[in-house]
Amino acid sequence: MGIHAGTSGTRELCTDTLRCASGSQEDDISRGEMDIVQELAKLPQDIFDNIYSLLPMQDAARAACVSHHFLCSWKHFPRLVFNSSTLGLDKLKLPLDEEVNHFTKIVDHILMNHSGVGVKKLVLQLFLCPSIDASYLDKWLQIAVKPGIENIVLEISSETAYNFPCSLLSNKIAGATIQSLVLSSCAFHPTAALGWNKSLTALSLYMVRITEEELGQFVSNCLSLVKLSLSYCNDVVSFRAPCPLQLEHLHVTFCEKLHVIEISAPKLLYFVFGENLIRISLGVEVKHVRMVGYQQPNLLFHARTMVPIFMPNVERLSLESVGEIKTPLMPSKFIHLKYLDIYIMESFSGYDYFSLISFLGASPSLETFIFRVRRCYAVCHDSTFGDLQSEMHLRQVPECRYDNLKNVTITGASAAKTMIELASHIVQNASALSSMVMDTARGCGRRTGKTNRCSYMSKEALMEANKTVEAVERFIRRNVPSSANFKVLPPCRMCGVI
Repeated sequence: MGIHAGTSGTRELCTDTLRCASGSQEDDISRGEMDIVQELAKLPQDIFDNIYSLLPMQDAARAACVSHHFLCSWKHFPRLVFNSSTLGLDKLKLPLDEEVNHFTKIVDHILMNHSGVGVKKLVLQLFLCPSIDASYLDKWLQIAVKPGIENIVLEISSETAYNFPCSLLSNKIAGATIQSLVLSSCAFHPTAALGWNKSLTALSLYMVRITEEELGQFVSNCLSLVKLSLSYCNDVVSFRAPCPLQLEHLHVTFCEKLHVIEISAPKLLYFVFGENLIRISLGVEVKHVRMVGYQQPNLLFHARTMVPIFMPNVERLSLESVGEIKTPLMPSKFIHLKYLDIYIMESFSGYDYFSLISFLGASPSLETFIFRVRRCYAVCHDSTFGDLQSEMHLRQVPECRYDNLKNVTITGASAAKTMIELASHIVQNASALSSMVMDTARGCGRRTGKTNRCSYMSKEALMEANKTVEAVERFIRRNVPSSANFKVLPPCRMCGVI
């Protein structure tokens, strides 16, 4: 069916979309809804189009089935989002091959009947279509990507071989208006012929095949780029840009071959990076840093070693790691660090929680310390529980003061001896401590107020939580300053419910 198909064809595609999105085989439009449609149809066309453009795509298709005014507006609907959810395929429960065919047919039908004018946002999320023919992708992009488009998202299966047509980003097509580009699992090879881009502000590349020369030249030509995210881009060994960048947010993780970043980004505020980097030069003293390492252990060691050298003025530091052993004491300092958030997902036993004083002792300005642990309960630590009826020797470090530390939160607190040692050490050496919470639950949603659900805790985990409460009462509470608000929180009654 051609792009200028008649009204009956367009109405058919709307009906197909409605049926998919609702799981229904008929257009269930109430009399009240029809009255509203008829009233809206009396508005001037520009106002009518603006109201229509605010509808979710499923509702827009539904309205186009029953009103000629909506049907005309549907042909230049501005937000086209295609995935299993918006097309209702998640409700149909089709076999994979049928789902792929159905998805391709519906998207092709809709786009072939779209005018191609007025699209502001195009989202193609084709994770479940590994066998999709590249010619469909080329055709769909050619139809929807026109001058005026602002957001493009193309996320395809890693099994699909596709080369994103960079010519679409020229200033004659989308280059003058595009603001956000998200690409996943495709090749992206921009050339210098694209020229300068003054509109693109956000670029996200996930599992994208791009060379370091292409990356450096493209971002240098994007004069308004403030957010850049690179993940699993394994063809990039170094990231260098020949010109200063306007970046404010830089996210570089899981690029296993990327070892060097040398850029000038004087406006950079937030920097997220992984454990593979060896040399970092940003041309600015970045204040907010997040370091992520789920592929190999000892990220805390790398952070303790690297961050004071490459980012000595950091004020807010977040670290996420899997599997640690011990963080050694070092002479380097985090002179300006005020906020420290450490998350450890333990995959094996043996981490010495007490060794985190390496960070505390190196941070004279630290005000807030958040420590979160998620443990596999096959992982066992030496527990203090057997010693609850007698005194136990807890390690101390002399002349170690945390005079600015005011707020401490430990989530996933356990009865491990090194955990009790860490908490005891903090309450005895943080003279300005005003609030300290030891939460024994892994993720109690009711406690945070963000959700009514809790992360499930096994019987073993609940027993460990009870041991922790006893250990804290026995060894820590007696040393808490009277001015501090100290709480130890057991799991709620729903944490053990599946």
